[in-house]
Parts: sequence; structure tokens; C-alpha cells
Amino acid sequence: MNGPPEGESGLQDLVARARELRAARDHPPAEYPVLLDAALAELDHAIETLRRAEASQGPPRTPGGRAAPYPFKAVFDHLPWPVVLTDGQTVVRRLNPAAAELTGLHPGYAAGRPLAALLRPADRAALRAHAAAVAAGGGGRSLPVRIPGLPDGPLYATLTGIDAPGERGRDVLVVLAPGPAPGPRTAGRAADRPGPSAVVRQAELTGLLDRTARALLDREPSAAALGAVAGLLRDGLADWALLDLGPPDEPVRIAVHGPPAPDDEGLEKAFLRQDPRACPVAAEVLASGAAVVEQLTDDLDRLGADEAGVPLMVRAEGTALLSVALTAPEGPAVLGALTLLRGGAGPPFSLLEAAAAEIAAGHMAVVARRGGAGGPRTR
Repeated sequence: MNGPPEGESGLQDLVARARELRAARDHPPAEYPVLLDAALAELDHAIETLRRAEASQGPPRTPGGRAAPYPFKAVFDHLPWPVVLTDGQTVVRRLNPAAAELTGLHPGYAAGRPLAALLRPADRAALRAHAAAVAAGGGGRSLPVRIPGLPDGPLYATLTGIDAPGERGRDVLVVLAPGPAPGPRTAGRAADRPGPSAVVRQAELTGLLDRTARALLDREPSAAALGAVAGLLRDGLADWALLDLGPPDEPVRIAVHGPPAPDDEGLEKAFLRQDPRACPVAAEVLASGAAVVEQLTDDLDRLGADEAGVPLMVRAEGTALLSVALTAPEGPAVLGALTLLRGGAGPPFSLLEAAAAEIAAGHMAVVARRGGAGGPRTR
């Protein structure tokens, strides 16, 4: 009796080896580099086999005359490691289910966005440089990368260049594997909070708005009252909250609220010393009155720089921004700006959260118009 066709047998062997590699995920971390090399070798072998098959007989056809789906996607999706296909600038082409689970990103949302933006700012340039070198034919390489707030700690990214079917030019395959055991995590960060459903989150935001309204009603209109509300909004929405009051040409930073135990102990003072006009996102909101929501922002200059010229986005490890104007209902004038920042692997700001921040900012604007603008700075 004849055995299965050669191509079918080879696919069965590949599936068996992939299953074996998947089972090897429980091996000690010291064995990961060897297993990574094996996984990459299997992928290279599959790609080369498919390329030879395409060159010899062209794309297979279905009885209806349409090209059969190329098996690259099936192989890619079933790899046991978190794998991301990017271009030389780390822009995501696709990521497999394991990578989506690791990063918390939906494949459709991640496509077209830079993978580097997901990392800590200090690691972004290194990943881009290595990806560009690999795409240019410089050979594979591996480097440590960190996704802030990831429970499993740092990762190792192994990069190799491939000519993926259906893509233009040479792409970069990025395989992510766990690194050494993580150290203690910082308490109070947005990434530590669970991701509730929209209904539950709506209830939480309603409670947050109730607390901010009560805080404003229980105090005399003052900068201290506005600063306290900014602190409540930080607790419920973000890792950092910056409150700037005054006209666009002469704003004053009234309050800065950060994590209870920040990794960078001097960052709060750096934010307080900053002229709001030197903070591009705050200056933009003060001038236009329009809210700004930026997810996985890759612009390290959006918060300006400290006195030494270091971008504050880098020091805060920021990945998502939400800035809203303080505009009272009875007038179009912008009285200030509230800027919220999330860092690490926390979820992007949702539309519900942006709406809640705008409502709270409107309440704060009423107090500011009654005499709360200006005054001493508060924590």
C-alpha cells in the first residue's frame, strides 16, 4: 500500500515537530535559546519548501480555478512561540495568536502599528536598529526587550529576515521568548488593574465621576480642590495626571499626581518644574480646546523634556495619552488642560474613559471659573 504523498508526509512531520516544540515550553529557561533556534530552523525549512514548490509548479489551484490559500499563514499561526512579522521599521504585518495573547493586542489593531511602540522607550531604538539591519540582509540576532508591566518580566526578541509570501521586500520575523524571572512590580500602576467588561467599567466610571463631583462640592473653589480631583482621576484612569490652568499663553502647572511608588523618584518634580507651554500635548489642547487621545504613541516628545533634555515620555515609560480641555459650559474659553498618561502594558484609553475625563474636566472648569484658577502647586 502506498504511503501519503511526499508533501503531505512532510507536513505531518512538521506538525509533529511543532507539537514537540510546543510541549517544550515547560523546559527550564536556560534551554530556551536552543529551542528558539529549533523553532526558527523549522520555520526556515517550511518557507524554503514552500518557495521551491511554488517555483516548480506555481500556486496550487482549486477545482473552481481560484488559487488555494497559501499555507504560510497556517504555519505562522500555529507556531508555538509568540511570533510577529514586521517590516524593517518594526511595523506589524501580522502576529500569531500566541503573540496576541502575550501582548494583549488584537491582531487587527496591531497591524500597521510599530511593534517598537509597545516596548519601554529605552528599548525602542535598539529594536528598530536591529530590525533594519536584519531586513537589509545583516543576519539574525537576539536582544532583550521589555514590555512595561508585563507579569512575566523581560523578554528576548530573536530576529531573522524572511521573504514572506504576499509581502513586498524582505520582512523580519520576531520571536518573543521569556527572559529571566521578573523583579518586584510597582504597586498602583494601571497595568496591574484587571480589564473589566464595558458594563462593569461604566459602573466604575460612574462611581469615579460621583467622587470627583463630591470632592468639588465639599471644598471651596481653589487650586487645591482642582488638584485633589486630578488625583482622583489618576487613581481611576491613569498612572500620571498633570493639571495645567490659565490661558494658553500663560498657563501654570497646578498639580502632578503619579504612582505611589514610582520607579523614577525625581519624575514628579520634573513634571512640576515644567512650563506647560513646553509640553506639546498640553499646549495643543490649551490652544485648540480639542481632546487628544493617543494609543501606543511612538512620539517621545509629546510630553516635552526635563531640564537635562531627556524626554519625559521616556522617563515615565508612557505608551498612551489622554488630554482634555477644561471648558466651562457657559463659555468657549479654555481654562486649562488635564493630561492623563498610562505606561507599560496597560490597556489603551477607551471611549468611555475619554468621555468620563471630559465630563470631569467640565466640572473642574466650572470651579476654575469661580476662582480656582492659579494658586499654589499641589501634589
